[in-house]
Amino acid sequence: MKLTNQNRATRCERVLSAYSDDDAFTNLTDLLADAMHWADATGQDFHYALCLAGKHYLAELNDEPTHERRIP
Repeated sequence: MKLTNQNRATRCERVLSAYSDDDAFTNLTDLLADAMHWADATGQDFHYALCLAGKHYLAELNDEPTHERRIP
């Protein structure tokens, strides 16, 4: 099954809602901070992973262009 950008957003929403009892944006912030701690603890390069994620995001936008960025 090929994921759409909406599928990706829905998958992320499920993860964020299960992360803690806070709101989704707070959970996103905490998840990113915790990922930084995990990267430190395991010797991974968080900022390189973030750069790659940005490249993936742009490639996925090119596959499914949008007319505007929606900000809640």
